[in-house]
Amino acid sequence: MSRFEPKNSYTPLTASPLPWPDIEAFYVSLTETAFDQQPIVDLIRHIRLAYAEGRIHATTSMHTLVVSVNNPIELNRENLRVDYHFGSREWAFGYFSKPFKPAEFVRRYPKPLGIEKFDSFVTMIGW
Repeated sequence: MSRFEPKNSYTPLTASPLPWPDIEAFYVSLTETAFDQQPIVDLIRHIRLAYAEGRIHATTSMHTLVVSVNNPIELNRENLRVDYHFGSREWAFGYFSKPFKPAEFVRRYPKPLGIEKFDSFVTMIGW
C-alpha cells in the first residue's frame, strides 16, 4: 500500500490580489494603447461601487480578470475568470471551483450583459 495521498501533497498556487485602482489603471492602459477593454473597465468600476472593495479580490493574468473572495487568490480554486473579447464583442466567464477539475461554469455573453451576468453570478455563488 502506498503512503502517497494526493490530498495531503496538494500545494495551492496562489496570487496576491492587486489594489482595485491598479487593476482599473491596467485595463484603461490596454484600452488606450492596445485593444478595447472599456467594458472590463466599466465592470471593475461597478464592482468597486456595488461590492465592498475588501469583499471581492482580483488580479490579472495577461488580460484576464481573475476574481475571488479569497485572499490570497488560489488560481485554480474558487475563482471566476472574466475576459472581454473585443473582436466578437463577447464576455467569457469561467468559474473554477476545485483544483484538478475543469471549469465548473463556462459561459459567453454579448457585450451589454456583462455587468448583469457578473451580478447574477455573485448572487448564485453566494459571494
